[in-house]
Amino acid sequence: MKLLNLFLSSLIILSCSSEENGSEINETTEPVLTASNFSPNSEGSYWKYDVDSSSTDLPEMDFTSTDSLYVVSTSNTTYTLNANNGMGADGSMNSILTSGSLSTTNTTLIYSGALDLPIDLLVDQALEISDLSLIDLEADNGAVLSTIEGAFSETIDIQETMIPINVNFELLTTKENLYDSKTVNGVSYTNVYEGTLNFNISVTGTITISGFSVNVNIIEPQDILSIRYYYGADIGLLRAESNQGFELAPEIIALIAQAGGGNELPSSATVTGIEALSNYMIN
Repeated sequence: MKLLNLFLSSLIILSCSSEENGSEINETTEPVLTASNFSPNSEGSYWKYDVDSSSTDLPEMDFTSTDSLYVVSTSNTTYTLNANNGMGADGSMNSILTSGSLSTTNTTLIYSGALDLPIDLLVDQALEISDLSLIDLEADNGAVLSTIEGAFSETIDIQETMIPINVNFELLTTKENLYDSKTVNGVSYTNVYEGTLNFNISVTGTITISGFSVNVNIIEPQDILSIRYYYGADIGLLRAESNQGFELAPEIIALIAQAGGGNELPSSATVTGIEALSNYMIN
């Protein structure tokens, strides 16, 4: 009887041990996402986007096209993109991404490079942007990721008169959400990051009236570019929705009208755009 009890006890211990080991084996852990998951950078990778730009104010900004982006160089955690065989991108977000370099840490995707003023505001200067955070996986939803402020001076031609201007700008990025799954462009994706970029400027100028210099508002503080963008894990940029536009200040409109009109710059303009991923290959 003692031998039987010992044998049964051994079977119970072995059975419990097997169940515990089995449960450990069956346990799975979700892979930890890093920023590089959202921004593949292997050379030879490419992404194609359907670009739809719409404007009733600026005929040249009313078009459809295709942007083809590809990795041209990569070094450790930094890489650069190009578009359309070096001809430049048509989409607003793609234009930004191909005008500088991108770098990643475990949790962030950061852009550094040039940023052209959207729409033709008669200002030629491109802004040099450093360390603009596009993705931050650790940030709370709704958190501001980057705020870049600056100012510059330039001279523009209004009605064949050269007017010195001062431009103040603020560039802001925000994390909106990180979805476990989301439908984008009619396709269901897992692990989708949503962010926004807003570019705000104000422009003042100095004009001469009856021999006196007068400071006037040309563009009062306003967002001239807003982009909502979506990145998918192991893919990259899925979609960008942009709004560009400006409205001249009432006082400069009145001065132009008083001087007889004929200004090349319209008093206001609006452009909406969509860049939707249609095809891609990740090496």
